[in-house]
Amino acid sequence: MAVKVQFKPVGRSGHEWIWKARDESNTISISGQRFDSLSDAVRDARIQIDGLDAPDTDDDDGPFAA
Repeated sequence: MAVKVQFKPVGRSGHEWIWKARDESNTISISGQRFDSLSDAVRDARIQIDGLDAPDTDDDDGPFAA
């Protein structure tokens, strides 16, 4: 199953992040919390979607799509 994940800046300063995922059936899941960094949002999306725990790295700011 293909899943597309988007990361969106939120808050007045745009320095907090949320993520949303859409699968092939067009079902949307949105993270219920805000993250202080894009890395934290990516890590949470990986855990929630794939059940994987990403290693703690500060250079993991790239987009993630399954």
